[in-house]
Amino acid sequence: MRLPTPVYESIPYLYFATCSLLTVLYNQNPGILLTALALYLCGSSIWIMRSNHRRQDRREHRLLLSQIYRGDVEGYTPEWLYEGLPFAYLAGGTICYLLITNPLGLASGTLLILAGLIVLRIRIHCRHELKTPSHNT
Repeated sequence: MRLPTPVYESIPYLYFATCSLLTVLYNQNPGILLTALALYLCGSSIWIMRSNHRRQDRREHRLLLSQIYRGDVEGYTPEWLYEGLPFAYLAGGTICYLLITNPLGLASGTLLILAGLIVLRIRIHCRHELKTPSHNT
């Protein structure tokens, strides 16, 4: 069974919205927090899989992966860690907001959320940027 495109495309965002709603409703109940975490992990996993599948720079990505597997690249970060970092920043910032109520916790949460959003924006821009053809005149 195929889902209609608008429904299919909105699934990760639905998970994120439900997770956000649950974190707003969080009232020191660990069950709500665990459910929100599970929805967040599912939404971020779906988002990462779709992002990797739709990459415009797939050839360069495959070449890099082959170099990594051969051991030609220094300082390699595993792909699952690299892909999950912005989502970890966002989750860490939200946890700071929920669990640390002093000004340092709020500042830390804000910085983590901003870092996650910036990294996501950079990745979206770099992966889906269409190369402009060069004109030889």
